[in-house]
Amino acid sequence: MKTNRVRFTIIHWYLLPLVSLVVWWGMLIALLACWGAQGRPIYSFMTKYQNPVYISSIAATNLQPLFIACSGFQAIFFVCTLVVAYYLRTHGKIQSYISKVQQRFAIVSMVFATIGQLGILFTSIFNTSAFPKVHISFVGIFIICVFLACVFDFLISFMFGTHPDKLDPHHDFVIFGHHKWSNLYMVAFGLKVVWVATAVALAVCFGYYMRIGHKSRSAIFEWVIAFWYGLLLIMWSMDLLSSAIRSYERKHNTEFDKTEITCSGSNDSTFV
Repeated sequence: MKTNRVRFTIIHWYLLPLVSLVVWWGMLIALLACWGAQGRPIYSFMTKYQNPVYISSIAATNLQPLFIACSGFQAIFFVCTLVVAYYLRTHGKIQSYISKVQQRFAIVSMVFATIGQLGILFTSIFNTSAFPKVHISFVGIFIICVFLACVFDFLISFMFGTHPDKLDPHHDFVIFGHHKWSNLYMVAFGLKVVWVATAVALAVCFGYYMRIGHKSRSAIFEWVIAFWYGLLLIMWSMDLLSSAIRSYERKHNTEFDKTEITCSGSNDSTFV
């Protein structure tokens, strides 16, 4: 029996956020492993015992170069993911924007993402041992700006999901039911809402336990948030996967080969 399989170009844009993910999770695992291998030390600049210690505490030691390098590297790929998504949508390589509002949201998302990623870079440079106030300020900038970048990006998925009639005809495969919201864009939006709601809940717990002095519990939530952050990159990778699918189909002369795609809101046409 013949089955339809999704085929796609392996080396393509969807790998950008996955590279960022590997670097970020790899850094976290390396920091945690080194702290464990050292005997779970309590550093001289810490005021009391805690287990585990904060990410920033480990990164303020001789492992700071690793923290700086990995934070900067993942920041570049994080921002590039949003820039590439904007390029692909405005050039008809994946589902084009269906309104000018979406394009504005995408630009705002890129701006906040850039500021947020500069925040995590400077967080790594100004360590918590020598610059505690500056360090925590940049942590705040990172969290707030990345959150806002996500909100505006998620709204783009919501607008796609609530207007299936405006989607590109070649994206019929994303619609799986008769209801207006029975499409993969709405599913993606739902998953992103779950992600951000969980992230907010974890952040609240992190802040609460830090405020009342339960630093061990606070640190646990910090580590969970850091790993949870990586799931966002997986979802963004899935958003870009359709470009790899189109690329494969174009190269192998399937139904999308030399198909003219008209970008919504414009009279310009491109070939994908």
